[in-house]
Amino acid sequence: MIRSIFVAICMVLFVTNLQAAGVADLKAANAAAEKGIGDEAIQLFTQALAAGDLSADDQFVARKGRAREYSAKSQIADAFERHDDGHRLRDSAIADFSAALSLKADDASVLIERGQDYHMNQQFDLAIADFSAALKLNYSASTLVQRAASQRAKGAYEEAIADCTTALAGDVRDPALDLWDIYNERGYAEFLAARYDAAAADFDKALALGASSRADDVLWLPYQMAWLHIAHARAGHNDAQELAGLADKINQKQWPGTLISFFLGQLRFEDVSSPSNHGAMGRGRECNLSLFAGEDALGKGNSEQAQKLILRAREVCNIHTLQYLVAGIELNRVKK
Repeated sequence: MIRSIFVAICMVLFVTNLQAAGVADLKAANAAAEKGIGDEAIQLFTQALAAGDLSADDQFVARKGRAREYSAKSQIADAFERHDDGHRLRDSAIADFSAALSLKADDASVLIERGQDYHMNQQFDLAIADFSAALKLNYSASTLVQRAASQRAKGAYEEAIADCTTALAGDVRDPALDLWDIYNERGYAEFLAARYDAAAADFDKALALGASSRADDVLWLPYQMAWLHIAHARAGHNDAQELAGLADKINQKQWPGTLISFFLGQLRFEDVSSPSNHGAMGRGRECNLSLFAGEDALGKGNSEQAQKLILRAREVCNIHTLQYLVAGIELNRVKK
């Protein structure tokens, strides 16, 4: 009898200690995540979940926390072009987000984050479904625009344009999103839908709205001008006078200002971008130069040159970029 009582007491103490260990690991995992120590956080979240006695709320926190760490690591993998690793890490994140949603199905933030990972894994229908579910729980313009990006990526241009239009018409502004961002996103969808005049109008509006807030960003204005120019070029308009007026606001001797000088006929193609010792930076420059110059060539009717440039863009652009998407669609159109 005494032995039975002793065994029972030991079992209670064992379970109590196990539960305490799980909670302690969860606390340590959250602390590691806040410090940006991703691998340690993942290990501790895993230990906390393996303890087996976390409450449902704590399991939700652990699953969501570990999923975020997997997502963050996937972005690092992508940055170093380890795309298989990035995809695998996002699969792990999606599994954890799904487990979290099984515990709390009405959490819009988890739906959005899972939707983002689905989008990055090019599972666009699943991403759209998650963004749609999140919108039913908590309407926001930023979620609408994220859904629009997934629709654009899958080729549903009209739906993407409609979402952006709805976001622009909203009475309540989203603090996480600037108006010029929405005009740009709608412009991208219109450009891909070959509605070049409409795209140019939206890029122009975005430029007017964003110029003052992005005045310190030496990249923003030249790239914005580049999108506006190629939309005009594809629509068959000569925008040299307008472009020259805008060019006074940028450094035309430094990339990407040199891109605008190229459009104006002031620089040869081979002189637009100087070599870079930074691999990712160099590829990013070559990506943008190849795509924008290729689109400019298409606008001028030089399809052979355009195809070579856009093919190069497809080869060097990061697979998650808009430029990579545009290059692939343009190449398919040229083949047809």
